[in-house]
Amino acid sequence: MHFLPTLAVVIPLVSAFFIIVFSRSNVIVSKIIAVAGAILTFLSALAMYPVVGDGSRLGIGTTHLSPPLSFFFQADALSFFMGVVFSFCFMLIIIYSLGYLEHGHAKARYLALIIFTEGAMLGIVMSASLIGFLIFFELMTVGAYLLVIHEEDEVAMFAGAKFLYMSLAAGLCIFFGMVITYFIGGRLDFVPGGYIMASPLARYALLAFLLGFGVKAGMFPVHIWLPDAHPAAPAPVSAMLSGLSIKTGAYGLIRVIHDVYGVDVVRSLSLDRTLLVLAVITILLGSAMALQEDHLKRRLAYSSVAQIGYILLGISLLTERAMFGVLLHIFSHALMKGTLFLCAGAIITQTGKKYISEMKGIGYEMPVVMMSFTLAAVTIVGIPPFNAFISKWQLALASLETGQAILVAVLMASSLLNALYYFPIISAVFMPSGAEYRKKSFIRDKVPVSMLWTTALMALLCIGFAFVQPHWPVLVASRIAASLF
Repeated sequence: MHFLPTLAVVIPLVSAFFIIVFSRSNVIVSKIIAVAGAILTFLSALAMYPVVGDGSRLGIGTTHLSPPLSFFFQADALSFFMGVVFSFCFMLIIIYSLGYLEHGHAKARYLALIIFTEGAMLGIVMSASLIGFLIFFELMTVGAYLLVIHEEDEVAMFAGAKFLYMSLAAGLCIFFGMVITYFIGGRLDFVPGGYIMASPLARYALLAFLLGFGVKAGMFPVHIWLPDAHPAAPAPVSAMLSGLSIKTGAYGLIRVIHDVYGVDVVRSLSLDRTLLVLAVITILLGSAMALQEDHLKRRLAYSSVAQIGYILLGISLLTERAMFGVLLHIFSHALMKGTLFLCAGAIITQTGKKYISEMKGIGYEMPVVMMSFTLAAVTIVGIPPFNAFISKWQLALASLETGQAILVAVLMASSLLNALYYFPIISAVFMPSGAEYRKKSFIRDKVPVSMLWTTALMALLCIGFAFVQPHWPVLVASRIAASLF
């Protein structure tokens, strides 16, 4: 069992290698390898639950290069939670991609890169030290950059360059924080409760980590790569970036705060207040910018900025209930935003339309896709009993527990803005004005089956877990939150 964290990282990386090997002979073989690799990776992550579910850890060996370059893979409940969310969503995204790429180019290259990026992201969450985290962070940057520029047009190249430069700058910030951490603590591994004492140098290190992880998370003011990368990238890549990749930034903050510096040190240096202010600005700015966008994928991108603000807000509150809400929102947002971007890809594939103003009545042309969009949009607004309501409810309660009722008003304002930029889309696609739509009847979606059922399944999961008691994410998230405080 102790080999499972390593296996979950190795399977997608090896799959990427074999996809490249077979890419020139038969693209069908590449597709089979990609899907099989994604399924096996998910099963490997899921198989960790019997051990990590009761608070134990999984991991073997230590790779010593030269001090302090040592790292190994280890899974605790938090790693398991993130690994299952990542691997499950990647599995659906890769299957969806088979249909999305039907008339595309460089199919084998795309499949190799996306499963390689999965391996890098799992390497991030399974690493037991900051060294391993940084190595796989940079590998993820390379894979994601090449996916963003997949279309190889001017827009993609510009967005890719912005993404690459900012990601490299983020890596340098994380490295700077690591150097200071090693200087004052003599180690870089993750230890529950942390091991660094408060000092002026510790403040600089935490600020460097906040900036570095903030870039990847899409936090204000270093979110500027995100609205450009999403429209330029293929829709499945947008689902990966928004639903999964930005969560690695939040995960990095959680690890550094709880397993390197400790909650008390972060509070004593007032870094929690800094993060809270940035989180509130991120929520409100993302929501306001989304409201102004007519390009569907850009609107979804700004919505992701707002949603990561919820997660950062919960992290900044430094309480068990807030962390519970954070983990639930990580889970819910991966499904919600994944669904929305997959729907956007289906719309582009079937109709070629990218702007919301062009989408009047398309609910009649692709009812399954647009019903999936509706489910995800209603969920992201936070209407009960959908998944996001539970996470937002916990964040609101945590805000009240810490004596910051104003944050509840921020959450409510953001949810209202969510409704203002999602509900008009739903209304336009199903209830368009104009005589030409009065006698329209529903017809069958014409997108490939692999795109249709993966989108529908992800949409159903946005509400499915709300009706199962006690359901998996709540049970695991509550245990993780309790273990961190």
